[in-house]
Amino acid sequence: MMRKLVFILILSLLSFAGFSQAQPDEYQQGGFCTINGQFFSVEKGMSITIGGSCGFIVKDFRIGAYFDGMSKAARIVGTDSNPYSLRQSHGGIYFGYPFFNDHSFHLVTDIKVGYGSSALINAVSRKGFDRAGFVAIVPSAAVEYSITDILKISLGINYQFHIKVKTPELYKQSVLNAPGVYLALTLGLF
Repeated sequence: MMRKLVFILILSLLSFAGFSQAQPDEYQQGGFCTINGQFFSVEKGMSITIGGSCGFIVKDFRIGAYFDGMSKAARIVGTDSNPYSLRQSHGGIYFGYPFFNDHSFHLVTDIKVGYGSSALINAVSRKGFDRAGFVAIVPSAAVEYSITDILKISLGINYQFHIKVKTPELYKQSVLNAPGVYLALTLGLF
């Protein structure tokens, strides 16, 4: 079921590129860079992830690269008396599309598809172990506001899917599958 949903999301975003808001005789292109902060739940705690993306804009369709990494480790239940924290980061390609871009407030949908890794961090020794690899798929939707012609701010929701590549032994990788809220600042030639 999840694979079908992700496949439909990717196809939907790719098809939106063909129906962009620019007229055929108004070929538009530009570039963008985004800085974002995300908050999502991991087990019984909250995680903070900082990241960004940069890329090109062709007929309002945004395509580029991204990287997201935890700035605050999430505390998880350990298998023994030592307290553990979980760290994760991932990066890859970014696709996005703004709807009704000619208005100050508009909707933006995007999807991030990349590869990442997670690891347990021992709170006493600060050493990482039990590393795991995964493919990350993060679809999101946001309300974006154009502050100026080159600066936009957005507030949105997303969901992180993690498909196992290398399975950890001491924790379930599914603890990283979670909904989140994010705030993003985008600078670019739109």
